[in-house]
Amino acid sequence: MEKHLNRVWSASAALEMLQFQTDQAHESLVQALCEAMAVGIAPADVAAAANMSVRELFNTLRRPRTAPPATDSDTAHNS
Repeated sequence: MEKHLNRVWSASAALEMLQFQTDQAHESLVQALCEAMAVGIAPADVAAAANMSVRELFNTLRRPRTAPPATDSDTAHNS
């Protein structure tokens, strides 16, 4: 039984790390997109550099920023 729970914990931890890395990458992308547009680069050029359409560019900029990590009180646990 313990072996299976260890596999669950390991898989869960791996997924959490990937989600964290994805959130960090998104934040870096949003920062770079904003900086490029702030210096006057046309949205079409910024979008092309990010391999996005202009619509995807603006949708990315509208996406809510990463929320702070959940605390133990925010998650349900079976003790």
